[in-house]
Amino acid sequence: MRFRKVSGLVVALVVSSLSFAQSEDIYEVARNEHGQPDFQGVWSTRFITPLERYEGTPLVVSPEFASGFAQATYDAAFAGNTDPDIDIFGPLKLAIVKGEYRSSVLVYPEDGVLPYNQHGISNSSFGYFRDNSGFDGPEQRPGVERCIEGWGAPPMRAFPYELFYGFVQTPDKIAIVAEENSPLRVIHMDGATRPEAIRTMEGHSIGRWEGETLVVETTHYSDTVPERAATGRPMLISSKAHVIERFTRLSETELFYQYTVNDPVYYNDEFRGEFSFTRDDSGHIYEYACHEGNYSMTGALMGARVQEAEARTAEQSN
Repeated sequence: MRFRKVSGLVVALVVSSLSFAQSEDIYEVARNEHGQPDFQGVWSTRFITPLERYEGTPLVVSPEFASGFAQATYDAAFAGNTDPDIDIFGPLKLAIVKGEYRSSVLVYPEDGVLPYNQHGISNSSFGYFRDNSGFDGPEQRPGVERCIEGWGAPPMRAFPYELFYGFVQTPDKIAIVAEENSPLRVIHMDGATRPEAIRTMEGHSIGRWEGETLVVETTHYSDTVPERAATGRPMLISSKAHVIERFTRLSETELFYQYTVNDPVYYNDEFRGEFSFTRDDSGHIYEYACHEGNYSMTGALMGARVQEAEARTAEQSN
C-alpha cells in the first residue's frame, strides 16, 4: 500500500512537471487595443536561402551545412565587397524557421522547385530579358531597379540585405510599409473590394483572422511586369494569380510567414513557401529614395532619345 502511494506521488509529480514545462513553452500572443494579435512594430529579414532548392539538398539542413553554405556564398558573391549594407549586419546566414536552417524558401513541391509549365519556363529562362534582346531600354530593366516592384508585395520575399517592414494595425486595415523600395501595402480587413479593371503589381489584399493567424488573399494583379525578383530564377505572377498568405506570431521575436500561389498561366501546380521575420526593436524605418543618384537610368533614357532622333533624321533623309 505504501509503495502504491509513493508511486502515485512520483507519477503525479512527473505529470505536474511536464505540464508546467509545456505551459512555459506555449507562447501567448500579445493583443493590441482592438483585441487582435499584435504584429505592430518593425520586423526584418536577412538570409541567403534561395527561393528554389538545389538538387539533392534536403529542406532542413544541419548548422554545419548552413555555415559552410553561407561561407561559400560569401566567397563566391561578396569577396572584396565594399558595400556596407552587406557586412554591417553581420555574417550571411541561411533562413531559420522554427529553429531549423532551411535550404529553400519553397516547401512545396517536395523538390523545392517552381512548377513552371512550358510558358513559365520560356518566360523565366531569360529572367528579365523580356524579348531576349537584352537590357537596352528602361522597360527591360528589373522591376526592383525601376522602383515599381517591392519586396513587401505579395508574396513577400527576402534578400541578403537586411530588409525592414513596419506593421500598423487598425480594426479595418493593416498597413505594411517596407524600407526597401515598396509602396505602402494595405490589407483590407473590412472586406473592401476593388473593381476588376483596377490592377496593380501588388494586387488587392483582403484579410481575416483565423484564431491567432492573419490570413490574406490577394488577387487583381497586373500583367504589365510579371517577374518578381528572387534569389535565383524570378517568380512569375500573372493577372490570374491567387495568393494566400498566413502570418502567425510564434514568439516575441519570430513572425512566421507562409504563402501559397495558384497561377494557371505560368505553373502546372500550386507552390508554397515560408520563412520567418525577426523582431527589430530599433523601430526605425527610413525613406528609400530609389532613383536618387541613379545616373545609369538617366543615361539610358538620354541614349534612347538620341537613338529616336537619329532614326527620325534617317527617315527624313530617305
